Amino acid sequence: MRNSLLSTLLIAGTFLCGQAQAGARTFVKAQGRGVNLGNMLEAPSEGAWTVVLNQQDLSLIASKGFTNVRIPIRWDGVGVGTAKFDRVARTAPYTVDSRFFARVDSAISWSRQNHLMVLINDHHHDSLFQNLEHETPRFIALWQQIAERYKDLPDSVAFEILNEPNTQVTIEAWNSLLDTTLKVIRKSNPTRPVVIGTANWGGLSGLSGLKLPAGDTNLILTIHYYEPFSFTHQGANWVTPEPPLGVLWEGTYYEKLAVKQAMEAIADYSKANGDIPVFVGEFGAYSMADSASRGRWAGYCARLFESYSFSWAWWEFKEGFGVYDEGSATWNAGLTDPLLSNDVSNLALGEPPVGGKDRVVNGGFASKTGWKLNASQGKSTLSIDTSRALVTTTAAGSDAWGIQLIQTPVVLKKGLTHVLQFDAWASSPRAIDGTVGMSVDPWTGYATAAAGLKATSQTFFTSFVPAVTDSTARICFNLGPDTGKIFIDNVKLLVWGDTATAAGVAGRNAVLRANVRWEHGQLVSNQATLPALNQVTSMDGRRVALLNWVRTGQGWKAALPTLAKGAWLLQGLTSSVRFAVTD
Repeated sequence: MRNSLLSTLLIAGTFLCGQAQAGARTFVKAQGRGVNLGNMLEAPSEGAWTVVLNQQDLSLIASKGFTNVRIPIRWDGVGVGTAKFDRVARTAPYTVDSRFFARVDSAISWSRQNHLMVLINDHHHDSLFQNLEHETPRFIALWQQIAERYKDLPDSVAFEILNEPNTQVTIEAWNSLLDTTLKVIRKSNPTRPVVIGTANWGGLSGLSGLKLPAGDTNLILTIHYYEPFSFTHQGANWVTPEPPLGVLWEGTYYEKLAVKQAMEAIADYSKANGDIPVFVGEFGAYSMADSASRGRWAGYCARLFESYSFSWAWWEFKEGFGVYDEGSATWNAGLTDPLLSNDVSNLALGEPPVGGKDRVVNGGFASKTGWKLNASQGKSTLSIDTSRALVTTTAAGSDAWGIQLIQTPVVLKKGLTHVLQFDAWASSPRAIDGTVGMSVDPWTGYATAAAGLKATSQTFFTSFVPAVTDSTARICFNLGPDTGKIFIDNVKLLVWGDTATAAGVAGRNAVLRANVRWEHGQLVSNQATLPALNQVTSMDGRRVALLNWVRTGQGWKAALPTLAKGAWLLQGLTSSVRFAVTD
């Protein structure tokens, strides 16, 4: 059986006429647009989660226009069909059962016959996550067997070492384990594309701590993206507490900007690590979400990923997140049309809203009032450095949440648009995140702004519309497992209601709202009190100047740098005004 199936696999590889690629970049380029074969071979036993894999699935996927499949595989599971057995023996030498290997052979073969790029992984390895030291020899033995079995397949089949490392597989433990496992794989597969994800469940929070093995040019970085979680997982009954229904994603300025900034953080990491190619291995929105919102989110994410040359795979094919309904044998056009579209017009950010009521106390850090440093891991201190928060970490934690800067309570209002905004920078590059979420166990997040920090200040955003009112929510900055200094400033949680007003547009010589006008390269105000507008930003929220208002006679003046022609924003704590430079 094994020889017959492997012969089929090798023959299938010849159908690609040159797509037996060498090199990670070539693999990612050929991957393009894909879908996960979720809930099938990754279930505790195949069929336990409703669906099973069949040969027709792969021909359907290919004929629809997808070009890659990610095959999640629970090697730590049980059986094939009605036969019950450990897929990998629990005692040394930890042999993979030939019946399950044959099942994986079929999945690869069917994919190759349909000219699909293939990725196989180790998914839901729960015993490893819960008992790392005891299970590591079994995990290493598993990959030694996988690598040996498939070593003669073309490089259009990739290996992903471990899906979403978590629990005992901390950032530090994962760096060690992936290095050891990769060395085992490379003994029999010296040029095989190998995909490596992040600890802390595969998302951006584990990115800064990921240490890639040096000198290997056939590695691919993978990231999972499900933000805002309150939208993508609403109604998901396996999440505790279950995220409430009714959260929309309307493709507003700040909603799009939040996704874009997350991708910028990934792109920055890639560039800093030899331009490692990137595969967004999972992104998806559950079927309980509004269908129009799902389509908007899917289409924007897919086009944005492609604008960075990231390949991707939607989660998943034919279950709760699925693009295909097996019962009716129909595609969900509300998802497949935007996913597979070539129209990039949706990448335009549009116009930012103005105004909004700020719910943060002391977001400008005149003092420590309203803020608490929680260092449950490592050693950190909070100080105020010229009206900005400075968190100095001398002993790093092992998890992103091990060191947190928190403000609670903040009030969230059901059905209103909320935007978390903050400036941040660091003594050395790293990834952090700013989250708005519950202040009690299980600490569920409503929205997260991923922030790839540099040595200079950047402004980060995330936008969300809560489906419930939460009067005891919190703003939490997860500052990651790195030593050094992190600066945070200008934290705002802006909330818009039905009474929000639109911005006016003014030229250099026109009078702006709040009695501010432009005169000879400076802003002038005749009001008696200090003007509330204190900074100039670009239309995507990047600060270009702080305003230093100086009292002159009966009014105020503030010098400005030379601004290019175009639209700019004057911003304050609770209001903003758009104006145009026309000459």
